[in-house]
Amino acid sequence: MTRASIGAIVIACALIAAVVFAGVGIHELNYASDHPFQFGPAKVIATASGAGALLSLAVAALGYALTRSDDR
Repeated sequence: MTRASIGAIVIACALIAAVVFAGVGIHELNYASDHPFQFGPAKVIATASGAGALLSLAVAALGYALTRSDDR
């Protein structure tokens, strides 16, 4: 496998993970808004999923940067 194909796989997996994390965060925030007095864990899960989405985007950016770097 070439560096470009490995980078593409890493980027694709990281973007899929970011979408899944964002979906979980949206779901938990909707749950928190529907249950006004039972939302403690939902906000924690939503915050953690937001952090996971940001981390996934950082991994995607790193994969992109590594595929664009020179091998000198």
